[in-house]
Amino acid sequence: MADLKSYEVEECRAAFEVYDTTGGGQIDAMYMGPLLRALDVTVTEETVTKAGGNTKPGEKMINFEDFLPIYSDAKKSKDMGQIEDLLEGLKVYDKNENGTMMAAELAHVILSLGERLQDKEVDEIFSLCCPPEDEDGYIKYETMLRTLFAGPFPEKEEEKK
Repeated sequence: MADLKSYEVEECRAAFEVYDTTGGGQIDAMYMGPLLRALDVTVTEETVTKAGGNTKPGEKMINFEDFLPIYSDAKKSKDMGQIEDLLEGLKVYDKNENGTMMAAELAHVILSLGERLQDKEVDEIFSLCCPPEDEDGYIKYETMLRTLFAGPFPEKEEEKK
């Protein structure tokens, strides 16, 4: 691919091989979303489906050459909101205008807006990303978003800067 650097292609190849469970040079299309996310591309399930991914195992296979343009397009996609957009949206729930909101209200927002999550997924987000609630049940939502956007290895992001 002309728009991918050689190291990106090799990174893709290495990740692709992890999901190539048979060693036949193809992955099941149900692994497309996890593979893209493993390559640090943030995609919604809708985007994965539009790109050819599916949820049923064994229904469709994708080879590496077909995956590269999907990766390239997903990498360029602006389908994901930026942290500033989310912060602005959460200010609606910031009744005290001090950067905090009720933890229960934040959980409700996460559960009901955007791509649907399960209760256990929201619990995991809260346990990994949310600062402790204060005595009134409020949390600093900006801290939670920044931790969430830092990804699974925030210390590596800090090293890059």
